[in-house]
Amino acid sequence: MLENKFVLADPGTCIGCKTCMAACLVKHFNKNDIPLPRLNLVQTVTVSAPILCHHCDDAPCVASCPVGALYFDGGRVAVSAERCIGCKSCEMACPFGAVEIKSRSNQVSLGSINVSTAPQPFPVKCDLCADRPEGPCCIEACPTNSLHLVDREVRTDNLKRKRVEAAQAEESISSVPLTATIA
Repeated sequence: MLENKFVLADPGTCIGCKTCMAACLVKHFNKNDIPLPRLNLVQTVTVSAPILCHHCDDAPCVASCPVGALYFDGGRVAVSAERCIGCKSCEMACPFGAVEIKSRSNQVSLGSINVSTAPQPFPVKCDLCADRPEGPCCIEACPTNSLHLVDREVRTDNLKRKRVEAAQAEESISSVPLTATIA
């Protein structure tokens, strides 16, 4: 199994400034793409955090796509927009709400006349800025360092920390004398 990576936000440090969204929009503002951010900022009274694709190992969006518009490319879920038929199965399957089908029209020049083609469906989701050697631009742009690239090392460290915390919790419970009696 290939090692997937994804961007995760720390809601404890995110200030909801949307700088990550702006950086993503600028990155995708080109002729062959659709100028929309690939992350969505969720803000409530107590939480602020961008939500992105987790590039799941067993991605439900990939499994639901009948034409292979979403597919595995190394450790990420990639998009082949020209294959998309706009069925929105991927939108419905994604547990994070990180895939959205949008429409885009292309301009075709016929001599001195420009003609718009019929709108074509276009899957919009995080691509981990695969064409950027520096990695995801949202991480680089975040002023509070709330965004992190989660990989095997980060997950392993997190798992170790949780196990130590669980062991410490067990220790504190087991050292408490039982005062209750069972009737």
